[in-house]
Amino acid sequence: MKIVQISDTHLTASGGPTTDAFRLLAQHLNEEVRPDLVVHSGDIQVLHPDDAADRAHARELLDLISAPLLVVPGNHDIGMPGLNAWAGLNVTDDRVAAHEAAFGPGHWRHDTEEAILLGINSEVLSSGLQLEADQWRWFEQTLEDLPAGRPVLLFLHKPLWSVTDEPVDHQVDVGPVARDRLLGLLKRIDLRAVGCGHLHRYRNVQRDNAIEVWAPATAFLAPGEDDLPEAREELGYVEYTVTDGAVSAEFRLVPGMPQITTDDVPEIAQAIEAMTAAV
Repeated sequence: MKIVQISDTHLTASGGPTTDAFRLLAQHLNEEVRPDLVVHSGDIQVLHPDDAADRAHARELLDLISAPLLVVPGNHDIGMPGLNAWAGLNVTDDRVAAHEAAFGPGHWRHDTEEAILLGINSEVLSSGLQLEADQWRWFEQTLEDLPAGRPVLLFLHKPLWSVTDEPVDHQVDVGPVARDRLLGLLKRIDLRAVGCGHLHRYRNVQRDNAIEVWAPATAFLAPGEDDLPEAREELGYVEYTVTDGAVSAEFRLVPGMPQITTDDVPEIAQAIEAMTAAV
């Protein structure tokens, strides 16, 4: 079984390089890779979760992918938890509802003959919303109902394990309380992979019996975070292979996709300017 994980597409109705990159990605997946399944691990939209035009444009572009597609939301899709949310954009019921109306449920289970895939919404963890309690209830029940004998792959936007010991301006991974609870629950199952996005870098490290995979972005290389260990700073995607119960993951480049930064995407500055003007 071949599963592709894409992440951090940062698509905007203004078009530009992130849209061009996604069209290249979709064509490559459809014509060359032909995966059995594609998972998008969040930050579908460029910056602001309330921009309905960006959301609609992103939905149209995601429909270019021929393979079945599953999505988990990122902070730019629905906001994030915590007092220091980026640009003050906290996760809310309304933002989650708008996202799910366009892209489907923020948490899900997908069964195949080779593996079971689970997706969770990392942005409601530690939010205090009823949505968080509902997801915890669903997750615990789902783990109890999993059949034996098939590996499990978990997908979410933010890294499950701590990214850095140093304090940061806003949350870059799942907070410690939610992390400990998740890891305690995951000990009950045959977890083989945890795939996330958010950091715009690729990394693949072993965590007991599972691999932790950071998916690279397709949109742009992110500034900062230069001290992340074993991280690859290139745009691309991740290709998972599930064979006889074994799960592996590899970084893949998209032919013709330029390796650009935020300075090469004027739509980022435009989106920030629009956000500032709206405050």
